[in-house]
Amino acid sequence: MRMHQDAEGSSYLTALTGGRLDLTAYAALVAQHAAIYQALEDLADRLSGDPVAGRFVFPDLHRRTALEADLAFLRARGVPIPEPTAATREYAARLAELTEWPAGFVAHHYVRYLGDLSGGQAIGRLIATEYGLVPGGDGVRFYVFDNVKPKPFKDAYRLLLDEAPFDDAEQERVLEEVLLAYRFNVDVLASLADQILPHYPQVAS
Repeated sequence: MRMHQDAEGSSYLTALTGGRLDLTAYAALVAQHAAIYQALEDLADRLSGDPVAGRFVFPDLHRRTALEADLAFLRARGVPIPEPTAATREYAARLAELTEWPAGFVAHHYVRYLGDLSGGQAIGRLIATEYGLVPGGDGVRFYVFDNVKPKPFKDAYRLLLDEAPFDDAEQERVLEEVLLAYRFNVDVLASLADQILPHYPQVAS
């Protein structure tokens, strides 16, 4: 999908995974993730008993504890943690609006977690390698899913999507929300590029 490619190829993410930034720039990404997953998993908690959304609530996927650990590790290293950007706050606000629309939660759940289990795994390894962290260890625990085997899980997840009781109109609405979720992710990375990259002249060189 084009928007997914835009997200992965963003100037900020390219510079970060290429080792051209530092832990301060990485901490900005962790801070955005912390705000996003707090909102997404708060929504999951509220919808866990829903007959549709509840089938997509998998505690083994939840990232809040891992992100809290990553932020604590970075703070202990003296790395400053920025506030969420306006784009991140907009993303979190959209998630908070979906309490009454379980299928909308499914759309965002799919975009975030299946992305984490796909390209996110490579991103985590690159960040660890480039910034002196142990892959799967302190500072990059967000990328570790101890009890999830990505390939079988993704296959089972797609079957759940196929079985979801969405009529044609609801399917179209969910697809539109998926595209919106991709857009939010692109916007968050763009906001980091705007905020972070001007402080790193070597990126433009």
